[in-house]
Amino acid sequence: MSHNINGKAVSDPSHLQLAQIPPGHSQRGTHQGRRGSPITAKFIKGPIDVTWLCRASRLGVKALLAGLALWHIKGLRKSDTFIVSNLMLRDWGIGPDAKRRALRALEKDGLIKVERHERHSPQVTLYSG
Repeated sequence: MSHNINGKAVSDPSHLQLAQIPPGHSQRGTHQGRRGSPITAKFIKGPIDVTWLCRASRLGVKALLAGLALWHIKGLRKSDTFIVSNLMLRDWGIGPDAKRRALRALEKDGLIKVERHERHSPQVTLYSG
């Protein structure tokens, strides 16, 4: 069977197949200095209050990501109150300065309570609804 493409007769349509892209590769180029998410095989234990997430999303992407990380840590610790180190949020793409700003924004909006200790990681209490 022949096909007509751009005015040319083509008898073998196999050349029309899209190239296979190896797993983990993107068709889009990556921006220099950016990397894909290093988070693999991690889950967030629910239930998660959707109202909480919507409020956090209005505070910006980093605040939302920090909030999701807090829910993840809550599931691991099985407690609403826990220490949040810079290392814990690094895999979420949140550096120390962004962590500080995100926690401040989440606290100001009443989603969390933060106890800060000089030269130590803060203790966070997650208000879940």
